[in-house]
Amino acid sequence: MKPDIFTYLEYRVFLKDAFEAVKAGSPKLSYRTFAKKAGFSSPNFLQMVMQGKRNLSSTYAISAAKAFKLNRQETEFFQNLVGYDQAKSLDEKNLFYQKILKNKRYTTVKTLDKSQYEFFSHWYIPVVREMLTHKDFTGESAWIAERVYPRITAAQVDSAKDLLLKLGMIRQEAETGKWTLADAVISTESEATHLALRNYHMSAIQLAHDCLKVFSPTERDVRSVTIGLSESAFAELKARLETVWKEVLDFAGTQQQADAVYQVNLQLFPLTRERKL
Repeated sequence: MKPDIFTYLEYRVFLKDAFEAVKAGSPKLSYRTFAKKAGFSSPNFLQMVMQGKRNLSSTYAISAAKAFKLNRQETEFFQNLVGYDQAKSLDEKNLFYQKILKNKRYTTVKTLDKSQYEFFSHWYIPVVREMLTHKDFTGESAWIAERVYPRITAAQVDSAKDLLLKLGMIRQEAETGKWTLADAVISTESEATHLALRNYHMSAIQLAHDCLKVFSPTERDVRSVTIGLSESAFAELKARLETVWKEVLDFAGTQQQADAVYQVNLQLFPLTRERKL
């Protein structure tokens, strides 16, 4: 039975499963035979694509779709999966993922992936989550929108609230109407969520950049240092920063009432690369 392509985000995995499905009905089918049928130039081309050693051109993507007897909608979806996987920039990757999300059959199956992508793709959603439990929150979305910087709209607050409810990250007490935080776990294992996390980190770095123009030194703490490290020292420093990060989260967990919402960024990245000969 042909696998449902609309349950996949990684096209190479789909190719592997689709080939196995075809082979189950035709045990004598080989990669060489299939490559010839699909019009591939190399007999082991499909294997190399599955293993991530080769990419599919737009022409070969259509050839593979025809060989696996995909219909028009499935072929278009497959092409978007290929584009998503082989994108050369984050902007291009996001563009293809947005096309993938437009397919209702995919989003019906991958509702959680879509929600997690939306959660991490908008920097203000975690801010709204914290502000909902602010001691002075009036219950009006405009109250939050007026206090968030950079400014957001009341409609964005409402949208964020709906998403947080869907993800089980907030709940409202029936008797008092007050909002409380729920300890829902957001999975970071899916490919889609990894993409959204990169979007989130880029937004967080941009926010740090902008805060230098807006907030005085007494309102912020921004530091930077450039150091030389061996490979083993880098691993040790990364582990130490992980410990610091856990301490920050533990400390935040002890706070009963917050007067404001802060962004804490910890970044460690290379400024050099080994020279390629």
